[in-house]
Amino acid sequence: MLDVRHLSLHGHQVAYRVAGEGQTLILLHGIAGDSRTWLEPMRRLADRYRLVAPDLLGHGDSDKPVGDYSLGAHACVVRDLLQALGIVRATLVGHSLGGGIALQLTYQFPDLCERMVLVASGGSGAT
Repeated sequence: MLDVRHLSLHGHQVAYRVAGEGQTLILLHGIAGDSRTWLEPMRRLADRYRLVAPDLLGHGDSDKPVGDYSLGAHACVVRDLLQALGIVRATLVGHSLGGGIALQLTYQFPDLCERMVLVASGGSGAT
């Protein structure tokens, strides 16, 4: 259920975990983290939701290419992952860097976001 899966996006391997059925929640981890951040929440929520937790490029089991690691670049990778998995719309849950990516993804591709949950989010400006 929570095993790591891989798919190729633009020549790079992206790792992700998936569990459950129902409305989709995309779980975006913080900097220097990976999808394991979400293991316990995934276990608790899998009976109610379809959960997808990627390892962002440069993190975890995903490739670590030389290139753009901006919020916009990460948002495009998440968009492409959603498309590859056939997900049209989802609730985005972002912690730290993942929150900044969720904000950027919603800004760039508003039709993808059903709802958003930000947890100690980065990318939201001065506090």
